Amino acid sequence: MKRKVVALLVCSSLAVSILGGCGQQKETSGNETKTETNKDTNKETNEESNNETKTEAVTSQEDTAKSSSETGKEEAAGTESKADGDIVEIFWQYPATSEVTEGFYRMEDALNEMMEKDIGVHVTFVPTDLMTSQQDATLMISSGEQLDVSLTAFTSVGNLVEDGLILPLDEYMEEYGSKIEPNWISGNYYDGKLYSLPSCVNKLYQTYGFNMKKEYCDKYGFEQDDNKIYTLEEIEKMFEIVKEGEGKDFYMMTPWNNTYEPLNYSYQEYDMLSGSFSAGVLMLNRSFEDTTIYNYFETEEYKKYCEMMYDWAAKGYIAPDAAVDTDFSNRAMEENYLGSFGYCEPESGMLTTNSTWGQDVVQFRTVDGFIRLNGGSNVNWNVPITSANPGKAVEAIAYVLTNNEAGTLIQYGFEGEEYEVVEDNGEYQVIKYLADDVTQLPYSNVYGLWGNRLTLPAVYPADIDLSKKWLDYENALPKSRYSPAMGYSFNASSVTTEIAAVETVMEQYCYSFNAGALDPEKALPEFNAALKSAGIDKIIAENQKQLDAWAASK
Repeated sequence: MKRKVVALLVCSSLAVSILGGCGQQKETSGNETKTETNKDTNKETNEESNNETKTEAVTSQEDTAKSSSETGKEEAAGTESKADGDIVEIFWQYPATSEVTEGFYRMEDALNEMMEKDIGVHVTFVPTDLMTSQQDATLMISSGEQLDVSLTAFTSVGNLVEDGLILPLDEYMEEYGSKIEPNWISGNYYDGKLYSLPSCVNKLYQTYGFNMKKEYCDKYGFEQDDNKIYTLEEIEKMFEIVKEGEGKDFYMMTPWNNTYEPLNYSYQEYDMLSGSFSAGVLMLNRSFEDTTIYNYFETEEYKKYCEMMYDWAAKGYIAPDAAVDTDFSNRAMEENYLGSFGYCEPESGMLTTNSTWGQDVVQFRTVDGFIRLNGGSNVNWNVPITSANPGKAVEAIAYVLTNNEAGTLIQYGFEGEEYEVVEDNGEYQVIKYLADDVTQLPYSNVYGLWGNRLTLPAVYPADIDLSKKWLDYENALPKSRYSPAMGYSFNASSVTTEIAAVETVMEQYCYSFNAGALDPEKALPEFNAALKSAGIDKIIAENQKQLDAWAASK
């Protein structure tokens, strides 16, 4: 059976260092012609859709997606009445990096062998870049394409709800999602309704810092201490040493220019209550008890951050074109980059794998473990309004979350092809990849976004009791390291116009501040003036009112 190879943008700086594998191909009776045709059609449609401008997509989203909501529900109801023996096809976004290879489709076929037998579902994955997944989904929904499972990455689901793009899932949970534990979805509600499901079952706590390629740690004698939280001044001293040794065209890190978070969350603790800075934050670095919502961009902390980035750029730690670099997500793996800021484990022995960018890394924590409202499940699955089978979509998500064989297949592949089992105690396993550079395997998946991470195999050299270590660390976190807003959800329906305007202003400035491309002395006052004109104070006031009412009702 002929397969298409789809080229995608590389997005590896967000990788959680969990890599995948591939499986045996299975011919699927009665569905192959439809699947192949749909794959070809989807690719052609996506290519045409991607030529449209973002403005056209937003207009189409408002005019088409909202009006098709009821139609989508009616179609879903009709489709779900199929006989038990029928196979239901689900189109599911798949976050990928680089090219989708032949091994990807063999993994898909192997997964379908299980899912068709167990729940009567045939999955057709729709490859997408992690950070553009919502834009891609919006284009598909706006054009009326069937999409049954879409991805929300690192932002609030509220915007998708208010724009009428996704369905509430409560009515499907008893029949199709009963295997999903209630604590897995406690942070997935909006305005009292369940609108998303977690991409994976994971620990709640978050720790952040600098991920440095081990070869440079060894070269310059940097030693990582598990018991230490490093200051950014200490990280900068390492940068200074490496810069002096490596020369002009060697850079320390690459900033994201499609997210707004300072140093990829590694700067300080805060809680974006709506999943976006546009509605304000709790300044957890100051207090885990204070429920005052702040405009983050007006704080002294943000000013200091912008000044630091401006200084780092002047010292050559950040590339001159970083703010406009369209291939930013691929930079960290290049030879002239030291590493990147992002997620870290609290102990070196708790790394799922210490291979990132095709080589070992050492993690220097700058933010200690804490739990925030939007941190436990900030990458989620949604069911779009164009889903033909919302109930079966929920069942498919639940299947991958709770079936270890399926989760292992998508995340790691088959034993003997991508990995070998090096330790097995009857309950947990440790696996080892069959290539030092996992991107050279027939199929690799760098995002740890599938299955129950607490029961899937750990990756060598991680200990076999990795999951126990994660849970022990999380259980030992004092309640003083929990956001006081756990359980709160912001209904932004009354300020959607202001949020759109504020997000536009943020897009104009934040990437450049992150890259040190703007002098904060001049640009920061302009930025904050533009935010106020766009209505950020009104959004924060509404958020504060709702948070105060929620806190009073507890």
